[in-house]
Amino acid sequence: MEASLFITICLMTVIAAATAGLFARGRNPRTLVAGIGLVVLPLGMYLTGLTRLAYNGVLSLIDWAQRTVWNEAMSWGAGLLGLGIVLLVIAGFMRTKARPKQVRTRAQGRPTAVDQPAQPSLTRENRPEAATAQQPAKGKQAPAVDPEDAEIEALLRKRGIM
Repeated sequence: MEASLFITICLMTVIAAATAGLFARGRNPRTLVAGIGLVVLPLGMYLTGLTRLAYNGVLSLIDWAQRTVWNEAMSWGAGLLGLGIVLLVIAGFMRTKARPKQVRTRAQGRPTAVDQPAQPSLTRENRPEAATAQQPAKGKQAPAVDPEDAEIEALLRKRGIM
């Protein structure tokens, strides 16, 4: 039996077993359909020759590693490769800055995120909780509520969320 066929059969067996276990645990048809899709992928890869290609690629990498002499340039390259991977992982965990609520295009003549003034830092006096607790000054009206916001607020109150 050729190695790529053996790998295909092993992959399909492992994926089918994991799918059966996950489906038995949750009884979710979505899990079953996704599992069947994953089981079929190795077979499709085998029939198109991609499994054989991947197998040959792994063998080529092993042969390259066995015949290559490690030198200082390779050490630097491995270090830079590791640094790049670490930076990508760190970037994946970093939060992005919050964008302003209303971002519009310049072509429409309306302000964009760049045109918006910088938001002040949230101190104890100007936190959103403190702003809602304070009553508007006498003679000044509360800001007008957007109809969409009012509708959303009514729905949230109806559901008991607010």
